[in-house]
Amino acid sequence: MTDKAWLQDVVTGERLPLGPTFISPAGNQLSVTFDLAAAAQGFGANWKRPGTMWERFGSVLTPFDQSQVVSMGEGNTPLVRSARIAERLGLRNLFFKLESSNPTGSFKDRQMTAAMSMGRLWGRTRYATISSGNVGNALSAYCSRHGYEAYVWVADDTAEGKRRQISVYGAHLFLFPAMQPGAVVPFLAMYRDFLAYCTDRNVVPMISARPMNPFMVEGTKTISFEIAATLGRAPDEVFTPVGGGGLAGGLHKGFKELIGLGQETRIPRINGVQRSDPHYAPIEAMDDPQYRQGNHFLPLDGKWAYESIMDSKGRVMSATAADIREAQAWLANLEGIFAEPAGAFGLAGLIAAGRNKQIDPDATVVCVITGMGLKDLASAEKFVEYFPQHPAKSVQGLGDAGL
Repeated sequence: MTDKAWLQDVVTGERLPLGPTFISPAGNQLSVTFDLAAAAQGFGANWKRPGTMWERFGSVLTPFDQSQVVSMGEGNTPLVRSARIAERLGLRNLFFKLESSNPTGSFKDRQMTAAMSMGRLWGRTRYATISSGNVGNALSAYCSRHGYEAYVWVADDTAEGKRRQISVYGAHLFLFPAMQPGAVVPFLAMYRDFLAYCTDRNVVPMISARPMNPFMVEGTKTISFEIAATLGRAPDEVFTPVGGGGLAGGLHKGFKELIGLGQETRIPRINGVQRSDPHYAPIEAMDDPQYRQGNHFLPLDGKWAYESIMDSKGRVMSATAADIREAQAWLANLEGIFAEPAGAFGLAGLIAAGRNKQIDPDATVVCVITGMGLKDLASAEKFVEYFPQHPAKSVQGLGDAGL
């Protein structure tokens, strides 16, 4: 076991080596933990300098041997100041972190470089995931780069753009029935059995959740590092989507590590926005018996996300499908940012909080946009009600355009 970093049981505190271990002997989640005092000097010298994600933050990323890193130039995504949405909500310092600018179009690329680099260190060449699309996209691309085998399961109602993106990289793509009323149990069973399924076949599980692979979520914390480096300090508030929960947990871990590294003194309020869905348990009610009877999907990192949000004094919010469509429309028509529905959850919550005057107008606020709209072009047809689009016109030349 290296004295620089180890795996730690999040319940008992037991330390384990940084090997291909995905759950603790006690059956609990594991977290990748660093000796931050030892890493502080190296991190402080590099994290605000130009460079790759690994060059800037490598002292608190594993593997430490960067010859094993699998990378496609992820990270260093833009932090763009809002103009028009900020004005509408009465905010003076609103920024968008455009994770859609990563190589395969989502923040999942950060997770992929962290986890697949560890897999390469272990000599593994086969990787698998159950995905709503973006992890499957990232896994397929990163495996293609090194000639590894990728096995991806997605629901048959996954956006066509995401399914095609997985296929073009040469991954093995498997479709399973989408979760429907009365069909939740088989869906849950896939996730429950996935880790054992992969372990029995010497395949690395690449679901982006601590209970499946603690190395995956490590890449997420680099979003926090970049936000603080660009602004010169941690923001006052962060609005982020909550899907499985690992993004909110990873953001909190990143800001918390900055404190341990002597680079920050506080954690911003992390506001997590979850889509309203009758099939999914709200993260604030993970222990409610009505959601633990096998009839609802429990977000794999839901408890971690909720604890992280509460520790930061943030809010847990929900957004309806209409709220999310409105957020997509605002981004596209007011800021020139095309986000997929899941990428706009955070803004949906931000709009609600802004309308309700729950945000200090002078606060520095960052909204994370997690994925690009080109992954789900059909969703664009659903938000035209907010900003009607000009229909295409057939013309013979410039004079026929009627300007």
